[in-house]
Amino acid sequence: MKNAHRHIARIAAVLALTAVSTGAFAQSAEYRRGYEEGYAAGQRDARDGRGGPGPDGPVAWGRVHIEEAEYGVRGATCNARRGVRDQLEHNRGNIEVNNQLCGDPAPGEQKRLRLVYRCGDSAPARVMAREGERLRLNCRR
Repeated sequence: MKNAHRHIARIAAVLALTAVSTGAFAQSAEYRRGYEEGYAAGQRDARDGRGGPGPDGPVAWGRVHIEEAEYGVRGATCNARRGVRDQLEHNRGNIEVNNQLCGDPAPGEQKRLRLVYRCGDSAPARVMAREGERLRLNCRR
């Protein structure tokens, strides 16, 4: 009878560990997918000459120049410059802060967009917005 209890306890422990590791594996698979999407977008940007300031200067829309655009949470972010630029061009200065910017670097967590931009030769401005919010950038004085 004692051996039966030990055997059942061992089976229960194995099942509990399996359940925990399955959840962790699923979460890490989603994180990996988001990371790979962001990495692929960065590779496309670099291949197309849009990966950074480079010889053509910072990404610009009208008089708005995007210096930096980082989307995610501490320790899990992606470069959102291309997504921000695309939204600025297509949405007339509006930016929807969501995973369409550069993938999902932190599945299941509330993310933020940290943006550094400037208007013409002005000093850089820094703004932050949470996932689900909308930003409006313009250079009116």
